[in-house]
Amino acid sequence: MNALSNLRIIELGTGPTVAVTTMILADFGAEVLTIQPPRPGLLDQHPAAPMWRRGKAICPLDLDLEGDRVKFAELLASADVLVTNWRTRKLAARALDFETLSARFPHLNYCQITGFGMNGPLADLPGYEHVAAAYAGRMLQFAGIADRPGPVWSAVQVATHVAIQSSVSGILAAVLQQASSAQGRHIETSLLKGLLPYDMGGLIALQKPERYAQFIPLLSRNDQPPKPSLYYHPAQAGDGRWMQFGNLLPHLFDNFLIATDLIDVLADPLYDPKQMLLIEEAAHEAFRERMLARIQSRDSSAWMQAMIEDGGIVATVYQSTQDALDDPDLVANGHVVPLGAEGVQIGPLAKLSETPASISEAIDDAAPLINAWLETPRAAPITGRHRDAPLKGIRVIELATIIAAPLGASILADLGADVIKIEPLSGDPFRSMMDGLGAMRVNAGKQSLAVDLKAAEGKALVLDLISKADVVLHNYRPGVPERLGIDYETVNALNPRIVYLQSNGYGPLGPSAHRPSTHPIPGASVGGVFYQMGESLPSTLENPTSLVAWTSKLMRANELNPDPNTSVVIASSALIGLSARQRTGLGQQIMVDMFGTNAYANADDFVRYPGKKPRPKPDADLYGLAATYRLYACAGDTWIFLAVPSETEQANLIHCFAEAHFDQISLADLARNDDETATQLSEVFKTRPADDWMSLCVPRGVACVRADRATPAHFWHTDQQVEMNHLKLPAEDAEIGAYLRHGALVSFDQTSTEVLGAPFTGEHSVQILRAEGLSDSDIEGLIEKGIIGTH
Repeated sequence: MNALSNLRIIELGTGPTVAVTTMILADFGAEVLTIQPPRPGLLDQHPAAPMWRRGKAICPLDLDLEGDRVKFAELLASADVLVTNWRTRKLAARALDFETLSARFPHLNYCQITGFGMNGPLADLPGYEHVAAAYAGRMLQFAGIADRPGPVWSAVQVATHVAIQSSVSGILAAVLQQASSAQGRHIETSLLKGLLPYDMGGLIALQKPERYAQFIPLLSRNDQPPKPSLYYHPAQAGDGRWMQFGNLLPHLFDNFLIATDLIDVLADPLYDPKQMLLIEEAAHEAFRERMLARIQSRDSSAWMQAMIEDGGIVATVYQSTQDALDDPDLVANGHVVPLGAEGVQIGPLAKLSETPASISEAIDDAAPLINAWLETPRAAPITGRHRDAPLKGIRVIELATIIAAPLGASILADLGADVIKIEPLSGDPFRSMMDGLGAMRVNAGKQSLAVDLKAAEGKALVLDLISKADVVLHNYRPGVPERLGIDYETVNALNPRIVYLQSNGYGPLGPSAHRPSTHPIPGASVGGVFYQMGESLPSTLENPTSLVAWTSKLMRANELNPDPNTSVVIASSALIGLSARQRTGLGQQIMVDMFGTNAYANADDFVRYPGKKPRPKPDADLYGLAATYRLYACAGDTWIFLAVPSETEQANLIHCFAEAHFDQISLADLARNDDETATQLSEVFKTRPADDWMSLCVPRGVACVRADRATPAHFWHTDQQVEMNHLKLPAEDAEIGAYLRHGALVSFDQTSTEVLGAPFTGEHSVQILRAEGLSDSDIEGLIEKGIIGTH
């Protein structure tokens, strides 16, 4: 039996948000029927579309025809889930909105992926990745990468990636809760929600400026990329190739210093080993220059061989996504699989030990599947719609640190799971960074139990909790769980129903399986940063001044996204495991790694076959991909992002221009979509401020949004669209008091789930142990022995 056997999905939409969502579900055994309209959209011709179609059956239907609408209704009566990214207005016009379909098919779960949410002035704007990124201030984060002023086109489609994974999680959580007896739910996520995970505490800092004063300047616009930290430094090797280091913790940086013969810096009285810097700027910059010169003394292959052999150094070489398809770690861990006779494509989302994915080609003949559905329509629900969060009653034990895995557990908490964070007495190391801001972000919604896991009594307490849990989640490197006595074999023997999810950097196989990783590594290795740089890096050896400038640009391009990219996959993979358990009665081991998850974040190009068109490159100045899909400077030193790739959208833009009394641009000019078109549009947009263009275009459904209004933290703090879609919700913290935190990535039935703040280290230790039946005297004894910590 497959993880998602007998789950019936109808796909109605276009592009990756629906197509990759249903592809993932099909990989794990769901039956997917794709409704194909008579006129395919632009995104249906995407170079990755042959990959998106795998495992699915195609059903041609024209929903403007009465007969086809009847057929579609028959299919809905037999399906479990409808997944759509049609805009709300279009759905309502065809009586395909949730309210209408729920009245006819109360069993049906309805997953709607929007651009900007169900409410607010942007609710019916086209859902393009880069429109959402520009509007939410993401393009301001990359200012300074290009040698020009203003925001910079954002490369990796992170909003799309999160919307996909949120859809998978939301669908499976709703189906899990429904258990075939309750009414279906309205599951909604958006590209705007998809950008939530990438704010690592900025929203909180802006609400408490007196508490986090030192961070406020960092949340504002800065067009000059700062120099990298020594431990997170890019560098150029002697063969001209670029390398990335990510030795976040002191012991990792010490290993790097030993391998590069720079260890003498530890004896420098100006060196601060905790902060990994020299406390006088001149000395710090002199060491930076020395370090960069040292990396230029050997070829990248020689450095990588030494660092792989060491096993304790975080390092990689920059490469493109197409290069990553041949990366030995990605190949060894099954992230690259065949596509037809001559191609390759992205592998399964996660590796499940008992119900693994099974990737198959698209189904040529949909008739048998359709007939089987029609012969067995779904029964009417026995009960009404659930109102609780869908994972209520599911217990998750998290043993994880820093960002990726803890944020994944927090996403499960926002879906209603009871998450207990097991951390050492000193706390998760992330608590000591950024004055705890990031830890507040990634630990929201949990309880904290501080315990010495190396002590026999501490381990026994944790294993007792695990014996009653549904999910265990950790991010230890291979070998560590075995030493701690919480490896899969031990845990499975104790609790055969456990979903045991482990996440690490590279995966359990391949040359780097034993190595540590931090977020800049998959950013560099899987191709996202190379794409963000316009796939253009110098290959001739740079001088010291130029080296520092390039490394600053590279580090701004290699921002935080690989960690949240992994977090959302951890959450969706856990839901796949819980869904499999619902069918088989048994738990299993699930493996997720940062390389594979970031391949999914680059899924638009993680495919190769004869004749495939190359990934579209941005222009040299990183404005965008084409004249009708790029940034433009406007009057008053403001910027907009324009996205009108289709003929209909271009016609609507011409109407907007006519209202503004500009008639020098025609539909033919827009259809030409070349440099001359870009020059024409540039001249027009310079005549008015960005806000004026947005006010003119957005009400007419033209995706033309201001791109420089606010950096992400300020955007989440002040934006009307955020407010109207409940993307920030009230929470409470014992130290800073009441505040607004980011909302859940998925909403159900257009209601806001109650969310909780983040715990202090050991805040719930006593409460948890009491609930497990320990007496107060026993708990006091454990505290006195240093086994348990409390706040």
